[in-house]
Amino acid sequence: MRRLFVVTWLLAALLAALSEPVRGEEPDPWKSLETLRSALATDGQLSAGFEESYVPAGFSSGDTESGSVDLSIPDCLRWDYTEPYRKSFLVCGDRAWSWVEGEPRGQRYTIQSDREMGLDLLLLPSAELAKRYKAKASNAPGGEIEIELEPLVPEEDIVAANLRLAADGRRPVALDWRDKEGNVTSFRFRDWRRVDQPSLFDPPAAMEWSQPSAAAPGLR
Repeated sequence: MRRLFVVTWLLAALLAALSEPVRGEEPDPWKSLETLRSALATDGQLSAGFEESYVPAGFSSGDTESGSVDLSIPDCLRWDYTEPYRKSFLVCGDRAWSWVEGEPRGQRYTIQSDREMGLDLLLLPSAELAKRYKAKASNAPGGEIEIELEPLVPEEDIVAANLRLAADGRRPVALDWRDKEGNVTSFRFRDWRRVDQPSLFDPPAAMEWSQPSAAAPGLR
């Protein structure tokens, strides 16, 4: 489950720079985050396709997966993997769920959403976030926006991240992060669009849910 929260943090950080910067000036990710919250209040639900690759330290290639992601501000995020195996992850507020298609039982967790990496970016004021993260935004070649993020207090799952937005600053294009062991995870997003499927943020009703007594281990 920790892997899900890492992905949530990175996606939220990408979205933190959605507002278009003044040409020639470096964008401010924290000011952009405040703009984002106002904009997404009217944008509604967003959906995109993605391709994920995971390259272990010391290797030049690794596993590839793909699927779709749905986001609904302030604190709902769903990832559906379709290739090579169908599995889903959902976070809404202080609850999180994970399940595999075709299996009768999934897992349900209680979380502190204002403390989880990613969800805190969507919920806490910028002044509080600046105490947790170091963020640098710059204008990249081709007009795209490059975001560099680093937790001020070292985290178990991530030590550095690079994120790229489209030239208009409105949608994420790619993100890459490196963990403390040197493993690299990369995402490529495509076809961001607005949708209206609020039922996606309801966990499957027919599923039997178990709740682990301790935090779930990483999914890798």
